Amino acid sequence: MSDDMLVHFSSNSSNQSDQSLPTKIAKLEARMVGKASSAASQQQGWSSVSSAGKYSGPAEELVEPCSSSDSDDDNGGEFLIQANTRKRLKLQEDDNADVFERVEVVADGRQTSLEAVETKNNVDANRKKSGRGRGSSGSGRGRGSKSNDQTRTQISPPTISSSNGQIENKDGRLRDQFHNDNSASLEDENASLRAKVAVLEEDLRKAKLETSEHQNLRQQLEKELKELRDLEQQMKPKRTKIISDLLISVSKAERQEARLKVRQDSLRLGNVGVIRAGTVLSETWEDGQALKDLNAQLKQLLETKEAIERQRKLFKKKQSDKTDGIDAEAGLLEDVLIHDEIYKSRLASIKREEEVVLRERDRYELEKGRLIREMKRIRDEDGSRFNNFQILNHRYALLNLLGKGGFSEVYKAFDLVDHRYVACKLHGLNAQWSEEKKQSYIRHAIREYNIHKTLVHRHIVRLWDIFEIDPNTFCTVLEYCSGKDLDAVLKATPILPEREARVILVQIFQGLIYMNKRTLKIIHYDLKPGNVLFDELGIAKVTDFGLSKIVENDVGSQGMELTSQGAGTYWYLPPECFELSKTPLISSKVDVWSAGILFYQMLFGRRPFGHDQTQERILREDTIIKARKVEFPPKPTVSNEAKEFIRRCLTYNQGERPDVLTIAQDPYLTYLKK
Repeated sequence: MSDDMLVHFSSNSSNQSDQSLPTKIAKLEARMVGKASSAASQQQGWSSVSSAGKYSGPAEELVEPCSSSDSDDDNGGEFLIQANTRKRLKLQEDDNADVFERVEVVADGRQTSLEAVETKNNVDANRKKSGRGRGSSGSGRGRGSKSNDQTRTQISPPTISSSNGQIENKDGRLRDQFHNDNSASLEDENASLRAKVAVLEEDLRKAKLETSEHQNLRQQLEKELKELRDLEQQMKPKRTKIISDLLISVSKAERQEARLKVRQDSLRLGNVGVIRAGTVLSETWEDGQALKDLNAQLKQLLETKEAIERQRKLFKKKQSDKTDGIDAEAGLLEDVLIHDEIYKSRLASIKREEEVVLRERDRYELEKGRLIREMKRIRDEDGSRFNNFQILNHRYALLNLLGKGGFSEVYKAFDLVDHRYVACKLHGLNAQWSEEKKQSYIRHAIREYNIHKTLVHRHIVRLWDIFEIDPNTFCTVLEYCSGKDLDAVLKATPILPEREARVILVQIFQGLIYMNKRTLKIIHYDLKPGNVLFDELGIAKVTDFGLSKIVENDVGSQGMELTSQGAGTYWYLPPECFELSKTPLISSKVDVWSAGILFYQMLFGRRPFGHDQTQERILREDTIIKARKVEFPPKPTVSNEAKEFIRRCLTYNQGERPDVLTIAQDPYLTYLKK
């Protein structure tokens, strides 16, 4: 400590030329050595002085500090220096505490306040600063030490001792004030949090209240919904009965109307009569009055035409026998020419009348054909065991019969669950069949169902459902098409314009393309006019997959074996299906041939091969096997593109004929302009 003080004083007095400096230093050292033995008693005295003169002690009791540490006063007794050991110990013990120092020095009625700044550095940092100060100063003192020593030299030991107590008390008050401030701040924050908690609790209470209301409302709605469902279940049978009753009443009215119309048309067009030949009864058609009148008119026109022809020939013969003079011959020639022109004019008029009557008769023939089909349908409907408006599978209400095939009947029905019209195809097994034949038919029907149920396309009739009615009857539910089939269209209008025929052909090929782009390709094998239906918008749909074939993945490019040879409609099957020397191999090229026959029939009103022949005669005379080239009639006029497309479809050699996906690339099947 003495060394530091010496250095300090030497540094402070370096600019003075006072010759008594060594004497002052010697006295100061002697004084401090003498004071060391009585340090304890002096500390007690300083403490009492500090406590006695803390704030209210008179100014005379305090030692007057020097105005400068560099005073020239020779009296060494004026320098009372006491190290603040307690403060240093406290700084050493508290590494991270913040210390606030305040030293008040009062001298001659004047008060000097010295406030120390807040210190956040620990003891190690203070030591590093002291080290830096000693290293940089020639006297071994740092800036902090210099400032503190200057302060200490200005204060006498009693004053410093008194200030130590003040600092301690002040420090405690500051801590208390700090804690009080912190406590107040925490209380304010706590009060704010409590207010927020109160708001949140209020919001929670409201939310719970709303939740409770919502739960009550949900329970009420669930209760109402349950009541509505129960009511719906109660009303469902009544609603179903009302709907079915309305449908039945409408169907009954339609049946009566259909039968009335048949009776009226029978008077005009004809009816079926029964002829007995011994013990054999046979049916024959008897024309109605309208057809009889047309036939009579045609007969009369034909007789008139023949009479005019005879008269014309006779007149020419008479005139050739007369050989009068030149003038008479000139007059005869004029008369012959006039009469000949009269006969020609009359024959032309008769021809026009005959054409009108023939067109009228053709129209009546079409009506007669529709009448015969309707009469057959009514007769089949009257003989059906499902004609009493049954509800099948608790869902499908049968209405009117649409048609009857070999072993099945198709009824128009209404789906009481999905509320739409459907077509119910009822498959009946003959009770006289053997069990083996029944099982074979059932396997065939299930196979058709498994093929058809996976097909979902706008140009293929959908299959909705299948179920059993009794041990000998089951039902398949199909999409209902309210329009006619292509067969009925061609019977009403045998020749279609190329534009209409083309758009029907494109729709058929779109369905075929879909069937051949699947993982398991499908050959329809029975493509004919009766298996192309139209809905109410005129969209064509392919149906009846009873003879369809599934092409397995392991089948080669030549196709699969035909195991059902002899089945199908012969006019629309290709030559390879009639091969008898070996088992035929078939592919989608079968459907390409059938589509070509359909297109030809729509354009020209007849089939290209075996049109007037029965299936038995086609098979007996090998008509299709001999059909190596297609011929086109001169009328009606058809584009060359259409003819070329038909030739490609009806290519005789199976290897050269394109399949469905290949022919689909033909420009004739697209409406996009290149």
